[in-house]
Amino acid sequence: MKWKKNFGKWLKLERLTWGMSRRRLSKLSHVDMETIADIENGINKEPDFDEMLNICDVLESSAYFFLEEGCDKND
Repeated sequence: MKWKKNFGKWLKLERLTWGMSRRRLSKLSHVDMETIADIENGINKEPDFDEMLNICDVLESSAYFFLEEGCDKND
C-alpha cells in the first residue's frame, strides 16, 4: 500500500477544518496523539491502515482518499 505524497499535511488540514485538536482526535480515534503528530509531520510515512481508518472515521473521510490511485489495502 502506498500513501499519497504529503498525505500527512492533508490529514492535518482535514483535522483543523473540523477545529479539532490532536488530543481530541486521539481520544475519538483511539490512536496515540504522538502517532497522529508523526503522521501529520511526515515522520510516519507508513501508518497502520487500521489506525488510518479510525482517524478518517472520526474526520468523516475515507482512508482511500490518502492512498495512491490503484492501491488497495492488500498491496
